[in-house]
Amino acid sequence: MSSGIMGLRTALSQSRIVTFGAIAAGIWIVLTILTVYQRLGPLSSGGVGQTPISGLIGLVVMGATLALLFVLYGELSEEEPAPDPWE
Repeated sequence: MSSGIMGLRTALSQSRIVTFGAIAAGIWIVLTILTVYQRLGPLSSGGVGQTPISGLIGLVVMGATLALLFVLYGELSEEEPAPDPWE
């Protein structure tokens, strides 16, 4: 658990705005995924309007976007490789 806290501290110290943006986007995507999941109906509905297949595709796309946000957050919390200091 402490590595997660240290990762957040490192990410905030390196790029505060991007970290807050990534966290806010992640929360928004999770809430949207939950909303879409609740609206999914039976898979045999008609082909007009919001269909369950389009909802499933949307869930997959939002899940992939959330995975990319986790990768971005992981990269923000890394300290290495850091550039060499000027001497």
